[in-house]
Amino acid sequence: MLIAYFSVPEDVSTDGVDAVSGASIVVDDGEVLGNTEYVAKLIQQTIGGDLFRIETVDPYPLDHNPLVDQAAEEKEAGTRPELATHVENSEQYEFVLLGYPNWWADMPMPVYSFLEEYNFGAKTIIPFITHGGSGASRTVDTISRLQPGASVGDNALVLSRNKAASSAEDVVSWAQGLGIAAETSRPEGGDSNTVLTASVDPHGKQMLYLWEEGNVPAVTEYTVNNGNYFDDPDFRPYLTFFPVPEGAEIKGAVLICAGGAFQFRSDQNEGTPVAEDLSALGYQSFVLDYRLRPYTQEEGALDLARAVRFVRAHAEEYGIDEKDIAVMGFSAGGILAGEMLRNFDGTVSPTVLDPDYMPDELDMVSADAAADGMIYSFYGRLSVGTTDVESLQKADLPPTFYCYGTRDPFYDQFLANADAVEEAGVSVERLQLDDMPHGFGNQGGWIPTYDKWLGEVFAGN
Repeated sequence: MLIAYFSVPEDVSTDGVDAVSGASIVVDDGEVLGNTEYVAKLIQQTIGGDLFRIETVDPYPLDHNPLVDQAAEEKEAGTRPELATHVENSEQYEFVLLGYPNWWADMPMPVYSFLEEYNFGAKTIIPFITHGGSGASRTVDTISRLQPGASVGDNALVLSRNKAASSAEDVVSWAQGLGIAAETSRPEGGDSNTVLTASVDPHGKQMLYLWEEGNVPAVTEYTVNNGNYFDDPDFRPYLTFFPVPEGAEIKGAVLICAGGAFQFRSDQNEGTPVAEDLSALGYQSFVLDYRLRPYTQEEGALDLARAVRFVRAHAEEYGIDEKDIAVMGFSAGGILAGEMLRNFDGTVSPTVLDPDYMPDELDMVSADAAADGMIYSFYGRLSVGTTDVESLQKADLPPTFYCYGTRDPFYDQFLANADAVEEAGVSVERLQLDDMPHGFGNQGGWIPTYDKWLGEVFAGN
């Protein structure tokens, strides 16, 4: 999470403090903070994230009347002030919480400069706004216009500056309610808590490591997390099971790969909520926490193949036909699923990447899947969907479901990739969501259509 904010803690000893929205201050433990700065720090204290202050090369006046005049002049001229601070590694963030005061029924011009400097086209932007009576005005729509591919949350915090000093409880409640705080749960340790050794519980949520400790294929030498990696060096890929409710008809199984540009896994948006929705519809659902950078999508594909083999090996216990197993992924997660289906399905051994890996009995089980769900994703590599029909034909891909929004920055690539897959002789289903951006997760109403399609695919097996 990136918590970026613009705030000017003006000198409120001058007259006319109410002439421009969001101009007053909060004194917290003797520290003078701008309203928006105060809110930003409360958010960070509540859910974590990296705090980033948007600052300009030329500082703003702290006296009220000159500040008001400059804000009005910049808005009228459409000025883009030069920024003195810049975000490092902006691609690593999944969520951008963007804070600003409402100035003259608009965002301050430095916020325009900030939004025009970065491409947040595959991320979620959540605004928090302080104001003196104008609310959010149309600033949330403006963010959507400046970042047309981003998913701009409809859950913005809009806070009167008159209540900022006493807003801690409301801000904390709002931040907690976003559901984006980092999860730290992992499978329990022990030799009996892997997909090879564990006793399957088909009726309860279960978390299992994919590989035996000391026998993980293609381990990258990685000893220190310098802050640029989502996972620490001791991370072990794992699988989380979400069972179909007791008494409900079981239709099959789905393995879900959240996206995140191989920088992170967007579980809060594309993992757990999707698994919960699909399990309620009758699918034994599994969320895969696969390896990220410094690993490549090939190692992640090995993780997914291992997960498919586990589900197939225990199909009877999960109450499914072993042929009724689908994989699906969002953005990079879909690319990973495609990598597995193109290069690591069937009984392809992990030894193709790591000759020192010691195969076990699960490696003898097929990793074939009956269907693939590409949710704002495609077959290919990060940001590049393939149109190589010959290679797609050789992969012998299963029926594929594409779902994408027209505001997605990769929209044209989804169309081209789906066309190539169809030309390769694969059964393709397409669902276009008008005016939807990248990163909509389980929103947008696509899941019932996917459920119907997947049921038809399984029925034809």
